[in-house]
Amino acid sequence: MQKYDFQNTLGFTVNKTAKAFLKALDSELREKVGVTLGQWKVMVILVNQDGLTQKEIAKRLGLEGPTLIPIIDKMEKDDLVVRRVDPLDRRNNRIYRTDKADKLWNEMVSCALRIRQISLKNIPKDNIDITKNVLENIYQNLRKRFDVGGNIDNQDALVDLTAGVGHNTTTSVSATPIQ
Repeated sequence: MQKYDFQNTLGFTVNKTAKAFLKALDSELREKVGVTLGQWKVMVILVNQDGLTQKEIAKRLGLEGPTLIPIIDKMEKDDLVVRRVDPLDRRNNRIYRTDKADKLWNEMVSCALRIRQISLKNIPKDNIDITKNVLENIYQNLRKRFDVGGNIDNQDALVDLTAGVGHNTTTSVSATPIQ
């Protein structure tokens, strides 16, 4: 039988690293701000464009609608978002950030930037750039050959959810995309 050392593959390392990154960000957000990683992702999308439908948010996050509903429910209960009936199509609700959410936004971004800073400690910028380019090329190769990436490729969703900085954010926090 052929042996396969999956724990020594690039895919395993990328997956392990992504999980660690997300777990660290979730922990930091919960401890410092009282929000979950799922709520953070919704906030990132709504900071880029407030008033989206649940379906639009789910699509931009690459989630199924039913997965998003409990996140939105909890955010609404915690006064982070409000649902309003779409005046053009009463079958849809539009989701809007609240003042409370806006007041917490800078703290959320600070958490994400702190995790980014910790994760990139002692790694030269050139190495970060190379890694980012290689991973993007791998993603594009897989995307061309297989049905991967789903809806998260949408230009409006070009957000580094783990770094806490979107390419199209309107926040006044001084931040740059992850290197």
